[in-house]
Amino acid sequence: MTISSTVVRQLTSGDGSTTNFTYPFKIFADSDLSVIIRSSTGTETTKTITTHYTVAGAGDASGGSITFTSGNTPTATETVVMIREVPQTQAIDYIANDPFPAESHEEGLDRAAMTTQQMQEELNRSFKVSATNSITTPEFTDSAASRASKALGFDSTGNVLTTVADFLPAGGDSAMFQYSTTTADADPGAGFFRLNNATIASATIAYFDDLEYNGTDISAWVQSWDDVSGNDTNRGRIRITKAQSLDTWMVFKVTGAVTDATGYTKVSLVYIDSAGTFTLNDKCWVAFSASGEDGAIPGYYYKFDTGTSDADPGAGEIAFNNGTYASATRIYIDDADANGVTTQADTATWGASTSTIKGSLHIVDINDSTTYARFKITAAVTDASGYNTITVVHLASNNTFSAADELSVTFIRAGDKGTTGDTGSTGATGATGDVSLAGTETLTNKTLTAPKIGTSILDTNGNELALLTATGSAVNEFTITNNSTGNNPILSATGNDTNIGIALTPKGTGEIVIGTANLNYAGTAVTATGAELNKLAGAGTIKQAGKETMWVPAAAMYGPTTNPADAAQVETTAIRPDLKVFDFDAGTKQYTQFTVAMPKSWNEGTVTYQVYWSPSTTNTGNCIFGLQGVACADNDTIDVAYGTAIEVTDAGIGTVEDQQITSESGAITVAGSPAAGEQTYFQLYRDAADGSDTFTGESRVLGIKIFYTTDAANDA
Repeated sequence: MTISSTVVRQLTSGDGSTTNFTYPFKIFADSDLSVIIRSSTGTETTKTITTHYTVAGAGDASGGSITFTSGNTPTATETVVMIREVPQTQAIDYIANDPFPAESHEEGLDRAAMTTQQMQEELNRSFKVSATNSITTPEFTDSAASRASKALGFDSTGNVLTTVADFLPAGGDSAMFQYSTTTADADPGAGFFRLNNATIASATIAYFDDLEYNGTDISAWVQSWDDVSGNDTNRGRIRITKAQSLDTWMVFKVTGAVTDATGYTKVSLVYIDSAGTFTLNDKCWVAFSASGEDGAIPGYYYKFDTGTSDADPGAGEIAFNNGTYASATRIYIDDADANGVTTQADTATWGASTSTIKGSLHIVDINDSTTYARFKITAAVTDASGYNTITVVHLASNNTFSAADELSVTFIRAGDKGTTGDTGSTGATGATGDVSLAGTETLTNKTLTAPKIGTSILDTNGNELALLTATGSAVNEFTITNNSTGNNPILSATGNDTNIGIALTPKGTGEIVIGTANLNYAGTAVTATGAELNKLAGAGTIKQAGKETMWVPAAAMYGPTTNPADAAQVETTAIRPDLKVFDFDAGTKQYTQFTVAMPKSWNEGTVTYQVYWSPSTTNTGNCIFGLQGVACADNDTIDVAYGTAIEVTDAGIGTVEDQQITSESGAITVAGSPAAGEQTYFQLYRDAADGSDTFTGESRVLGIKIFYTTDAANDA
């Protein structure tokens, strides 16, 4: 047959389901076909006939096909490569005097043509010199070990060599040195460099001789590595690569100013990554890439100090009084920023606004804008020695700052409080109402016009009930007489027809005697002797239903599981009263609880309260307290919500450890429909999260006085 096609290779993409693939060229035997699977990443796998696939069509001039066995179907990311590989042998034997074997002779010619095509196909995939070019020595003699991790290159005449020359530049801003394995802070020797730690990952300083390997003084170049002053923690990157090796290198970040020592330069480093092992006298290319300058920051440039003490955090540094930013209440800022510029005169004004909120303070990491803290300033700034103290309340934050982090500190001032508007006009006075029996009216130096002395007291039907007349000198006594028959004033009892006659006769100072008349209450006769009622002088006072008080000290309270105030004992001066208190924070809403079995005589109505407390600072801002309650009867669940809280505001007195008592609160409705004998749970809190709570210190609650009303003389 004739061979009219030069195709010896067929590539077809798989799809995950097709198992049969065709090839368009002739093969003499199944083994003349090589099948390779190429993955999407370039990995090539030669498959085995019968195990992975079978062949059909051997001997056909138009080609044939292969079929993959079960479990070997090419995926959609794989390519099937079929290549003709006819053996490069001659298997035809011509026998003398035999008839000429034309068919066998033609097969031999076909095989020769096929092997030539196969070799050409491989040459087409090889690098070669063009027809108009030449290369004198295309061979190299380096062993596999010598060629390992080397780049294929050309020498100065253009001939092939496998070892790149030592002095071939590494590219970029670079120079050659030799590696010294010693770690001392000293000149490493002409043309050498060393690290301060034999473990590359632990090195923090590199020492470079003023001369590079060829004897050129490059000290000015090394000492320029800190020229990027606006990016203090990342001046640039150093890559050190072993000459003639692609797999041995180390990379560092330059983190500060370099030091010009005698004959060598010291460079501060932070390790980034490395590969391979460096040995003594290794020739190395040292390349430096400078970082860009930081852009302008919107506020003052400071560095973070992790200390929390009330002290100068250090030159150009800023610190918080709590490592948990949400609990921070003070910020300490040095009088100068990290560039040495004095800022004290400005930062001292950050609390000058007359508004309750003086302004907001935004602090952000220059190198990571996702790390920030934001506060509101709530008091005047305190000028300390070398630093200012700023009173703040946390607003928001994300992540935390590390020591020496570069920060932008920006202040936004709040406007001053506006002037108070004019008072509106007073409304018209309403008409005077009648004097009521339930009320208390003072009639000093006034005339009682109805009824007057000598005038009859009439009922609604016009019948005369009594006549009010003066007796004797009419100075300190009067008599109620009745125009009808009888000697005693007559009062009509409500609900029945019984009249009660009462004669009141003065017997002396503070003494009243009830005459012989009987008292009738709810249909029952009541008698009383003078000894029983005569308790106004010396023998005590009669118990009267009405407003009562109950004292609950801090020692009887307890902090709840969620957001509790802190129980504490505060010493004033030795051998003087200590304070048993609950400390309520200035920035977080906190609680304390107590429980009381209210007396049976309580009318189960509303209650009021006063908070007894002491300030922890001299601040005079407002402190907001709130109280709420709920009652639980026998067999009731205690897992129940408190009633509506009523709040009371008290301003700081300005002196630490002074006694403070709030005004009496408004009426509190106790939830749970309280009844006699029930236990009542109370919850006291300070609403420091309210913007109107401006007291900057901890409020120390000493106790609480509860006011309630009774409707019985005792608890019997």
